[in-house]
Amino acid sequence: MAYNKSKAKGSAYEQKIAVLLSKEFDVEFRRVPLSGAIDYLKGDIWTPHDTAWWPYCIECKHYKEIQWNNLLTSKTTNIFGFWEQAVREAEVMKKKPLLLFRWDRSKDFAAYDDNTEVEDYVEISSFGHKFKISRLDDWIKAVKKADKLPKYREEK
Repeated sequence: MAYNKSKAKGSAYEQKIAVLLSKEFDVEFRRVPLSGAIDYLKGDIWTPHDTAWWPYCIECKHYKEIQWNNLLTSKTTNIFGFWEQAVREAEVMKKKPLLLFRWDRSKDFAAYDDNTEVEDYVEISSFGHKFKISRLDDWIKAVKKADKLPKYREEK
């Protein structure tokens, strides 16, 4: 079996995000088994001990580059495709879409379409897509500050 460098890069990014979210929210996050091939379990990251607790379906993308220049001039920017996938998978899970992404040598970013109040963000409204983008660390701070997550119920 041939080594797929881009698949390994994506898997490493998913693992990095799972570790980060576990640390930030004090709940175990893991990569979704079989990479979303299970009909009822979509997204890239989940909370295996209480799937109902976390309100987002997380899609992760780490690409060499992200096409920002086409946001207003073309439908072919990869951000729209990533967002569409996040929305589709969130619908299956009956959760809110959350796209976490980066490109080589960049910070991590979050794309979302709820009313999470992040101080610095960009709102995208183009070609039928509407969502916000902020730095991931700013989004995490806003979610924690808002304290809108249900209290986690860990079984003992």
